[in-house]
Amino acid sequence: MKLIGHEDTKHIIRLFLDKDFHSYTFLFEGKDCIGKKLVALQTARAFLCEKGYGFGCGECESCRLVNNTISNIYENTQLNPHPDLKLISPEKEIKIDQIRQIIDFLKLKSASGKVVIIEKAEKMNKEASNALLKTLEEPPENSMIILTTSNQNAILPTVVSRTRKIRFKPLKKEEILQILQLKTDDQKLLKTLIALADGSLCLPDKILKKPELLKYAKDLFNLLAVQHLHPEGIITLGDIFDKLDIEDINTTLDIVEKITYKKMLKGDISSEFYDKFIKENQELKNAISKGVKKKLALEGMYFNLKT
Repeated sequence: MKLIGHEDTKHIIRLFLDKDFHSYTFLFEGKDCIGKKLVALQTARAFLCEKGYGFGCGECESCRLVNNTISNIYENTQLNPHPDLKLISPEKEIKIDQIRQIIDFLKLKSASGKVVIIEKAEKMNKEASNALLKTLEEPPENSMIILTTSNQNAILPTVVSRTRKIRFKPLKKEEILQILQLKTDDQKLLKTLIALADGSLCLPDKILKKPELLKYAKDLFNLLAVQHLHPEGIITLGDIFDKLDIEDINTTLDIVEKITYKKMLKGDISSEFYDKFIKENQELKNAISKGVKKKLALEGMYFNLKT
């Protein structure tokens, strides 16, 4: 799996590794979908590498097994993973039982060392966070713990204070272009995806998986942007929304929000309309998450913005 970008950040990480500490606790902080998890996996490879240079020699058995783990995650292969590398990802939250598994895992002795990566660490509930504190304070020898997050403020300060923070910058436009060119050669779509990216691949990746969401977002924006009422259009779109899951609806609304923001910057819509849209958009998401009928919630937002 090729990493594009973050070379300066990787240089800083390598400087820490060269200090040859008996253990490491890192907090990788930055936007979602910019490569933090992949850098964390590469950092694990560097730590576990039998030759101990760069971000892994790529030749030793340890590097081969970490590469298997990376391939399993990003390419859905079924290769033998590295037994001393554990990745924890939340569903809705990270619970105390998962943290206890991590603690037990780190206690097991290994010649190559042990690495734990906790993805989206802001999803740890309070009990899980407190359970992790002692291990962060006194990590086992020859171990590495990496937390990744897009929202450091949502993590207990006592957890953050026990880690070395590594800040990840948003991806540059040229880096996003390089990544997206590996996924599509549609030049018109590429231009749209780059405009929506805002330093992250979250929306571009979702659109590439489900291109129809971009169409729904454009249709909704056009209905909101025109001066006159178009009830038939919003009713038709409401029927479509009723068949979408909540995640796809939220993605569609996020795309509309990006489009609306870009249009405001160009002066095509007023800042007053944009502010009102942001409020109504959040209320729509909240309503749907609470079980309000999707079509009715969408129509409510539409008519509120038209009044």
